Amino acid sequence: MRSFLRPAGLFVAAFSVALAACSSAPEEDAAADEGEIVQASATPKLCAAVRGNGESILTHFASLSRIVEHYGVVDGMAGGSSGSITTFTYESILKNSVMHRCGTKRCSADADAARVALALKSVQGYANVVGDSEEALSIKGLAGAAAKLQADYAAKGIGALGSAESAEAAKRLKEVLSVPEVRAIVNPEVFAMLADVPHLAFNVNEIKTSISQLGAFSVDDNRLFFRTGVLAWPALAALFGRVGDFYAGYGPADKPGMSAWLDACADSTRDKPWPLAAEVAIPSGGTCGSAFEALVKDYRGKARAAEGTYASRIDERVGDPKSPLHKLVSTAVLERDAVTKYKAARARYVTGELPTGSIPFDPAFADVNFGYWGSDADLAKVQENESRFEDLKTKKLSSLGNAPWREILAASPAEPGLSRFVELSDGRFSAGGWSDLAPALVLKNLGCEHVVYVTREGDESGFATKIAKNAGMSESDWKNLYDLSNENSSYARSVAAADAVWCTNWNAFTDAQMSAEVLDAWNAPLETRASFASARVLRPYSGTTPRSGKPGCTPGVSGGATFPQ
Repeated sequence: MRSFLRPAGLFVAAFSVALAACSSAPEEDAAADEGEIVQASATPKLCAAVRGNGESILTHFASLSRIVEHYGVVDGMAGGSSGSITTFTYESILKNSVMHRCGTKRCSADADAARVALALKSVQGYANVVGDSEEALSIKGLAGAAAKLQADYAAKGIGALGSAESAEAAKRLKEVLSVPEVRAIVNPEVFAMLADVPHLAFNVNEIKTSISQLGAFSVDDNRLFFRTGVLAWPALAALFGRVGDFYAGYGPADKPGMSAWLDACADSTRDKPWPLAAEVAIPSGGTCGSAFEALVKDYRGKARAAEGTYASRIDERVGDPKSPLHKLVSTAVLERDAVTKYKAARARYVTGELPTGSIPFDPAFADVNFGYWGSDADLAKVQENESRFEDLKTKKLSSLGNAPWREILAASPAEPGLSRFVELSDGRFSAGGWSDLAPALVLKNLGCEHVVYVTREGDESGFATKIAKNAGMSESDWKNLYDLSNENSSYARSVAAADAVWCTNWNAFTDAQMSAEVLDAWNAPLETRASFASARVLRPYSGTTPRSGKPGCTPGVSGGATFPQ
């Protein structure tokens, strides 16, 4: 997993994150005629295990759109970190009734898949439309905010000011953090720190470090567990909610307009990534891209004016019984004595008595667990462990309950380095969604008939393993959790348990190659196991292979990673 950040001008094509011929499915006509969404089946059929990937999040939507086009609508999903945002956005798409209605009838499975796939592709178009707005800060991986903060920080020479010049540094920092482009998403704690005169020198130094390292995802020591991040994740979560409302058709969203766009473009844009789909002409004039742009602009103007006057997706619970999607959203979670130790260490940290180096904090790794949010029924099913997995990740599973999306999206994506640990409503602390980046096993225990793991080739994230080490993980724990050369490790078991692996190569691309990275995700090989032969196929995918030979995608293949130093 890399950082959430890219230079602003290069991240327009990233996430920020839907028929001309529709036939009906007679047995579902009644629900469609009433404008209802068909709720999730008791047992999910096609599930996606999504690896969080930070600033590369748009690759999720490119990959998922291709999977849906060929194998049908995904009805189960698991993911953490940026994968939590992907899950929220995908569920939003499924909750919009116009996605599933062709005329007055329920769409066929094939037409339904085409409409959902187009909506998934269009997240890239949404990012293009919002440009440099405040909303873009959420759907462009925070690149615009980081670039603005870091450029202004450098321009004002703040980094060159020493400890004896703390008052001047604080003044300049307030100016940088108060510019209109970023003010709405700056953490209020930061301004409080800059007003704390007794601790000003320490606070200024920590804020300077937070800005200068924003998005670097460097784990030199454990200070990033405690350092206040400059970004306000509750505010960012609200912006994620606005995107979700658009796709779900909530508030001032133009559902008839969305329906007409889907009718005109879903079938004609099959097998086309968004840049090509956006160029497709529509009979009424214009293109699929221009029609979508008009929808987004109309919605955004109305939504910003009406905010707070309508129910938002962000305030729904992850376990909404009316949801068409089974889902499990993950984060690392401090429990029991680790909570007590964290609070004590944080109390010492904020006084400034430990100005450099690691903070004394030695939690037992048994108290740093892998938490999952979901419906009560789905969490109970996973905890039964019907598959009888005996790996360490499964043993560390902890239920986080049926929380609102607002709490989830302010915690799971808030990785160390972007935020200190986030206290949850039950008193536990989220340590970020790095813990389970290969969530195939929980989906198998959920009862998914077929699991497609959406990932990139390679060993486990160095960032994730270094965070785990600083949270108490021993070398033995690492071998049992993340070592691909150990066939019984949780990571190796997860790769082997997937029925298919969508094997992208997003780590091979530079910051300047976002378009190529997304296209790679669109055209990635799909490594299939024998168990995937029984999966429904709407149309064969030419990129299937029985073996890609890539670590992280092919069972038994390791990239040679070692315990982090």
